[in-house]
Amino acid sequence: MRSAGVTTFSRLTVDAAATAARAALDAAERAGQKVTVAVVDRDGSTVVTLRGDGAGPQSYESARREAYTAVSWNAPTSELAGRLARTPNLKDIPGTLFLAGGAPVAVEGAPVAGVGVAGAPSGDLDERFAAAGVAALSR
Repeated sequence: MRSAGVTTFSRLTVDAAATAARAALDAAERAGQKVTVAVVDRDGSTVVTLRGDGAGPQSYESARREAYTAVSWNAPTSELAGRLARTPNLKDIPGTLFLAGGAPVAVEGAPVAGVGVAGAPSGDLDERFAAAGVAALSR
């Protein structure tokens, strides 16, 4: 039943978030990288965090912020980092991090979660691992 003033939306289950996080961490480990993976929901709240063995202390917060940034704009953070040239004040939004490493999870085009990975020597690698996490959800 639909009621005035009420809306519904899709959310990622904790099992799905764990699947995405594990797939991202597995991809990083296969590549010999020590990373942290965070999965946040549509509201930016952390659902799952996996800190890989040997991941640096900065990777925990970076992964969470990249995931939040990806879901907030429904775009990979590498793409969003390019927008800073046109709109440099984007970086001033609390909780965001405009570095490659975050990937959104969308259902019917609407963002429902974000996967963030941090700790590899390049954002391109982090984002590749995040994308592996997102891809695991469609299997």
